[in-house]
Amino acid sequence: MRMNAIGVLLLVFAPLSTATEPPRAVVQGGHDHAAMSDAMGVRDMPITTAWTELPTLKTKMSGANRESRIITVMPQNIVAASIDAWSNNLQDADAHRQLPMELGGARLDKPTTGGFQMLTAREERRDAVHVASTVYYFGERSAKNPTAMFMRQKNELEIIPQPFPREHSRYRANEDWQFLARFNGQPLAGQKVDLLTSNGSRMVLMTDAAGVLTVHVPDDFKKIEEVKQGGGHDHSPRRGADLVLATQHVANGKTYLTAFNSTYGPDAFDQRSLALGLGFILLGMIGATPLLRQRKNKKPVVVNTNNKES
Repeated sequence: MRMNAIGVLLLVFAPLSTATEPPRAVVQGGHDHAAMSDAMGVRDMPITTAWTELPTLKTKMSGANRESRIITVMPQNIVAASIDAWSNNLQDADAHRQLPMELGGARLDKPTTGGFQMLTAREERRDAVHVASTVYYFGERSAKNPTAMFMRQKNELEIIPQPFPREHSRYRANEDWQFLARFNGQPLAGQKVDLLTSNGSRMVLMTDAAGVLTVHVPDDFKKIEEVKQGGGHDHSPRRGADLVLATQHVANGKTYLTAFNSTYGPDAFDQRSLALGLGFILLGMIGATPLLRQRKNKKPVVVNTNNKES
């Protein structure tokens, strides 16, 4: 029996919940992820103020300069003993590393290969497996293509970027990007995948026959502006927002839930249009300057009307 929608995960775990516990409120989008966590026995899960209750990985950078910066990976809504880091060059000794969890998160040191890093965290309780994944990019233009690293199997249920945006290392609104959903290395055709954003968008998408999902990144930054203008509180960062893709699959008596999270920014075309518009105005002004000077310096022609023929 195959169950694809994340919302039915609560039904799978229902027998594990206590009958005396009051029902929980279902979060927007119809998913009760808090109940899922309780069903897995995660009573000691740290309190989080994250915008979603899906398992995610957040990265934080600290340090005065590039040489002294420290990258910390912080799991949210998932309890993991370590973070798995996968590097570009699969032939290097540090192609796969396990980053131990410390107070506040796991430290991500820059490997010799640099470039792209696929980060995953795994939690397994009873008959359920939760996985969170994200990509960190060290910003090296010479970095190798990460396709082979992305395609290497890391967990049973996976959502894999196809590819990951190299420019600015994040997605942009109104762009189309593809992802592969697979289980044990095999593509999942007709698999339902939930898309959620920290700006409030909620969509249910489906993979094609090859297990490929096409995501149109929503342009929901205008919603935040409307909230702000209407007197509401705007808690989102002005330069970007978060998104997460999540799906679940039941096999061999276990329920698997995986979530891939990343960041996205406003529509790049809008910014280019503004820049181009200002550029055209500036060019027009520069082009018109010689004409104005020419007109100003040109002496008027005086017609003498007093001359008469003799």
